Amino acid sequence: MKLTVLVDNNTEIDRYFYGEPGVSYLIETEGKKILFDVGYSDIFIKNANKMGETLLDLDYVVLSHGHNDHTWGLSYLNELYSKQNRNFEKNKTPILIAHKDIFLPKEFWGENIGTNLTEEELKINFNMELNEETAFITEKLAFLGEISRENNFENKVL
Repeated sequence: MKLTVLVDNNTEIDRYFYGEPGVSYLIETEGKKILFDVGYSDIFIKNANKMGETLLDLDYVVLSHGHNDHTWGLSYLNELYSKQNRNFEKNKTPILIAHKDIFLPKEFWGENIGTNLTEEELKINFNMELNEETAFITEKLAFLGEISRENNFENKVL
């Protein structure tokens, strides 16, 4: 398995990659190319390009949860795929795996902290697999689905 950090809070000194308070990882395993989360912005695409990685041959896009620091980059990835499709260049159609409630509104102090695209907007460029159950992406790699909150210190939505 190869894991490449495309975005996190830190950058390697003197390498001039961008960082932000979000995450995005490129995972290559068992012949599959998986993008895990997409950060806040297009920085994951810029860093991937600088590393010589293309994101137009993804097999999967996996979203850990629906907060903006993990999903707002979707608008840039969606545009990247739309642009290629407008140019009649054939790309893979990645499968987007996420919890079935990922597109529900999320707010903090009246501000949107949820995803910035709808399921309908993403269906144009991605095959959607939205569920709450464990789903195997490869023989050895799984999307865990919903993880219940069972401890008294966890914030619970009523």
